[in-house]
Amino acid sequence: MIYNSRWPYRLEAIPWGAGRQAPPGTRTSGITQPPMLAIAVEKVAHALEPKERQIFIRRMLPVILHFHEWVYRERDPRQTGLPVSLHSWESGMDDTPYWTEAMNQLSKPPLKWRWLREYRRVHSEERATSRDLQHMLTLAYTMKAHQYDSRAIMEHAAVIVQDLVFCSVLAAANESLDRLAEAAGSEVPPDLRRHFAPTRRALEQLWDPQTQQYYSRDYRSGELLRVPTIATFMPLFAGTASLARAGQLRDQLVASGFNTPHPLPSVPTTSRFFEEKRYWRGPIWINMNWFVIVGLERYGFTEEADWLRLRTLGLTDQFGFREYYNPISGEGLGANHFSWSAALTIDLLSRPLPETSATD
Repeated sequence: MIYNSRWPYRLEAIPWGAGRQAPPGTRTSGITQPPMLAIAVEKVAHALEPKERQIFIRRMLPVILHFHEWVYRERDPRQTGLPVSLHSWESGMDDTPYWTEAMNQLSKPPLKWRWLREYRRVHSEERATSRDLQHMLTLAYTMKAHQYDSRAIMEHAAVIVQDLVFCSVLAAANESLDRLAEAAGSEVPPDLRRHFAPTRRALEQLWDPQTQQYYSRDYRSGELLRVPTIATFMPLFAGTASLARAGQLRDQLVASGFNTPHPLPSVPTTSRFFEEKRYWRGPIWINMNWFVIVGLERYGFTEEADWLRLRTLGLTDQFGFREYYNPISGEGLGANHFSWSAALTIDLLSRPLPETSATD
């Protein structure tokens, strides 16, 4: 994250102490995020004229290769196929319950960082709890204390997660990287390519046959973090789920608490963690709906994909481009004029809408 230099945004850059890793004069966080870069570059490239497309891809390809090499080198030292996340924000689902459960073992951050707690608690009924924010600061402090040396952090950090969202996005991004390299008349280096198939296979280790859902996994214990969230649908986006498992996930769109008046909740209503307004504890996020829509289309579930696409477009049409939405009332929550909600609405509108009858 690159922080605005104006007050009060610059306060949030302080705990990271990432100046040594950041470009000169730039305030950044010290974490990565779900590896969407190759996917985004491919989407942009498709919108360009052929000559511009080639120039753009060739310019971006070395950057993407370097990033994917970093992910596997720094975050998958055991070569499991599932790189780890070292902070809940790296999942993209900041205070999602499975990270909250994992972070409950943490101590509080050093006293000098606790003053940030109240600043972050804007609209406290919607944002992460003070306890979760304290835990997030603890993770940030651990990373800073070890100067962002991934192996040192992994040796000392109390929480290390093979995150389902992060790894599913990576599997899909590897496919995009392959196609981009081919379009540029190039190839993915063999040392990087050898990681691609293990990632796809390893994602299936995160399936729990008893509950028929996918979960993230504790890196040290190897135990699944069996807390149901919308992340269970991410292997559809990655295309790694078997047809049988994909069918079971499709069926859960209308069961298991995901069938709310406005779908899809980030946490099912059947979960003890469900809160209709609190950040990643229940509200709808347009980006997660987009992942599920693309995943459903990938498996040929066009009726379900069209249903979710129309419901998602209805949200932004009625309530505007909000950061997230109440799955019960549809009310827009969080920030206004949120860019990814707007960008993904454009993408969803760019696809042909299903034909409807005059009575629909």
